Amino acid sequence: MTNFKLKIPKELEKYRADIEKTVVPYIKIETLKAETKLYNSKYGGYPYLPIGAEHPLDLYGNPMLLLAQINYEEIPHLDDMPTKGMLQFFITATSDKDDIYGADLDNPTNQENFRVVYHKEVVTDESKLVTDFSYLEAMNYDYGLFPVPEERSLEFTLDYEPVSTADYRFEYVFDEESDLSDDYDLIDVYVDELDVDGHKIGGYAYFTQDDPRGYNNDLKEYEVLLLQIDTDGEAEIMFGDSGIANFFIKPADLKDLNFKNVMYTWDCC
Repeated sequence: MTNFKLKIPKELEKYRADIEKTVVPYIKIETLKAETKLYNSKYGGYPYLPIGAEHPLDLYGNPMLLLAQINYEEIPHLDDMPTKGMLQFFITATSDKDDIYGADLDNPTNQENFRVVYHKEVVTDESKLVTDFSYLEAMNYDYGLFPVPEERSLEFTLDYEPVSTADYRFEYVFDEESDLSDDYDLIDVYVDELDVDGHKIGGYAYFTQDDPRGYNNDLKEYEVLLLQIDTDGEAEIMFGDSGIANFFIKPADLKDLNFKNVMYTWDCC
């Protein structure tokens, strides 16, 4: 790690050693209203799609919409993340009450109504990319109901953060003598001063309710946060009522660039 110095409020200073043990790097994402190319990182808009590649379809046989795509050559280096290629996140635009926004909350790795697609090489010659998306327009989707109604370009910054109070691991990182996790007044201070929500890659996930990995041992294997998309008023991004969406992967699958086994969940207030 660099010479990063975590700023800790005075109320939590006596817990510094325990808190600093949890600090990890992550990539902070800011949304911008700026023109993008098909091969750029972005939220929403038309996807990067090489000619001949299939547009992901949902359970109903309809083309999914692009939620986000990350061109790894455009982001700061983060250990264990790819250094090149394009990772895309698609979700259904025809959700019903059982799979809203494409998530199967009972089986969060079920990619019938969401899809994570990885391209090992990114083609920048647009003559080799699909540019006619009239088939999407013909679907007459209501983009006002889609979490990302308008395309947004992305800006990335490497930063550091301690464990989030929303992450199920929070209650395990403090020793019995400190027992910070049982002091609700101090928890409020921690939430206000140290929790990091927002859009991000890596680091610790944030939730408006509970971390589903905390009560399902099988899901605890999904340790790596591939992407977090938060409610963003300026970009008009929202999941439900001020919600947040997260995509996780197992470290071994990430190493193998296997994105067929990704956990996707979202929750809201």
